[in-house]
Amino acid sequence: MREPGRGPEAHWRAEGRRDPGQYLQIGRKKEAGRLACLHNTHYFILRGDRIIVGEVRGAEAVEMLQAMNTGHDGSISTGHGNSPADMLTRLETMVLMAADLPLAAVKHQIASALDLMIHVSRMRDRSRKVVEISEVRGYESGEIRMEAVYRFRETPGSGPGKVDGELEQVGELERREKLRERGVSL
Repeated sequence: MREPGRGPEAHWRAEGRRDPGQYLQIGRKKEAGRLACLHNTHYFILRGDRIIVGEVRGAEAVEMLQAMNTGHDGSISTGHGNSPADMLTRLETMVLMAADLPLAAVKHQIASALDLMIHVSRMRDRSRKVVEISEVRGYESGEIRMEAVYRFRETPGSGPGKVDGELEQVGELERREKLRERGVSL
């Protein structure tokens, strides 16, 4: 979505509102690569309420974590991993490959930036379902602490070739009050 009066070189996205002053420039076509696009964002200047980053696959993970650790109320991004724990490992690896940082600092930044990880999987009927929601609970003794809060449980006898089920609570959400303060009801 482009702000009226801007040339085709600028990409614009609405930041959850329709007011003309609430558009954020997220990059320019003449800049190459995903990292350049992320690095040249203007959300710090315009003080957006949310930071939304598309799929993270490489060096842009460093900028994403930096942005997520700036005190904004919410951020969201996507990445590919076999499980929430595997995605944490992939995120660590992406940052380590892009920046000369100690592993402990990387893990601490990740634990500070993330509250929840939502794992979506393709089922045998080719549908996609949320199969796990895990809470990142901090950094302790050199490791990121994470616990599953919800897991998908398939309903027996869903029918041939169909996967039905629901998320069942398997743990307590420690950050429930933080989410409630930000308008998320559970």
